[in-house]
Amino acid sequence: MAITKIWSIKKTLDKAINYILDPIKSKYVYSYACAPETADLEFELTLDQNSRSGGSNKAYHIIQSFKPEEISPEQTHEIGKQLLEQHLQGKYEYILTTHIDKEHIHNHVIFCASSFVDHKKYNDCTKTYYQLREASDILCVEHGLSVIPLNQNKGKSHYEWQMDQQGNSWKTQLRTVIDMCIQSSRTFEDFTSQMQEQGYEIKYGKHIAFRAEKQKRFTRAMQLGENYSEGNIKLRIVKKDKLPIKKAKKINLKNEPLSIMVALENNKKVIESKGYEHWAKLHNLKQNAKTVNLLNGLGITSLEEWEQKKISNQEMMNANISDIKAIETKLANTQFILKQLDIYENTKGIYNSREKQMLNSDKQESAIRLYTTAVKALKQANVKPSKQIKHELHRQAQSLQNRREELYEKHKACKKVQKQDRTIEQNLMQIFKLNHTKNADIEH
Repeated sequence: MAITKIWSIKKTLDKAINYILDPIKSKYVYSYACAPETADLEFELTLDQNSRSGGSNKAYHIIQSFKPEEISPEQTHEIGKQLLEQHLQGKYEYILTTHIDKEHIHNHVIFCASSFVDHKKYNDCTKTYYQLREASDILCVEHGLSVIPLNQNKGKSHYEWQMDQQGNSWKTQLRTVIDMCIQSSRTFEDFTSQMQEQGYEIKYGKHIAFRAEKQKRFTRAMQLGENYSEGNIKLRIVKKDKLPIKKAKKINLKNEPLSIMVALENNKKVIESKGYEHWAKLHNLKQNAKTVNLLNGLGITSLEEWEQKKISNQEMMNANISDIKAIETKLANTQFILKQLDIYENTKGIYNSREKQMLNSDKQESAIRLYTTAVKALKQANVKPSKQIKHELHRQAQSLQNRREELYEKHKACKKVQKQDRTIEQNLMQIFKLNHTKNADIEH
């Protein structure tokens, strides 16, 4: 089991780094795209290169803490590496240390607030925190560790979320119920009684308004269209067939996006509201037709062909993800060498100064430390500093960035296809369930 926390560092970056590097506490130390001894200076240089680096956050501090006696320091450090590889995607410089000074072994991570690859700030929000926590939980499961169970009372089903996102979902249901009640009412009093039987609360005033069960606010009838004002509802009751009513636009199945069919069996909303049941059945008929049309358009006539299509689409997505990871790794390595070349050029003069023994300012001391680190990194990369090498690396970086953008566009298309595949799959399950129920009724 791992607990993850993250917070920003605004001022004392060097102190925070010195704390996690404490040799008494830390068992293992690992750094990416920076040297532990000059990480604070390298972070500052990366932040300075970001012209859009708004805000006061210099870095972020992550703690990943594990259950006592459940994991070894070596495994803790390895999980920390895997987590950062997934979450930061090779775009941010960081230091990872594993502390064993407490009963619970834990990882400390400090990473730069700005990417040294694309110079974009890290988006610290609720969404990215839950992405971090989810990635940590998945790694714990893969390594045979326990995880904190999710609160079953929280969250919504995908369908509930989808309905909440549609601003007119309540209105669509209300129109359907009003139309149905008008057709079976002789007077306005009959109409209001039937609306209440359908589970709607009515508010009278300048404009009549309705509220379904679990709906937060009342919906004014006039907001549904001119045929739904109180006056026109009364006219429609009296002159059902005589009053010209504007027909709703027909839904073009080719342009209307596919959505998930509603499960009618044991559905509480369907049981409680006849209006909702009527709407759900119409919705399912439309999505049934849309699903069949899509499959025909793809040339799919059997379940075997559909399974092959899904596998093909998944393989395409996997290949795309692998290509993106490979390009981003190459780009990160290229940007890291370019960063070290810049540091080398900017600090070489100070380091080679004859009076360097007399230099005592913090700025000059920092420059010497950075130069030493850059020389070491370039030597390890087998790169000899020169204008020609730097020009070629810039060209490579630009080419890699262009290729990455192409792959991201392809990734968007693959995600769209996969989303459609999931919807088709769920709709097929509903269609087969419906057909099975009909066949069972016929047999009996």
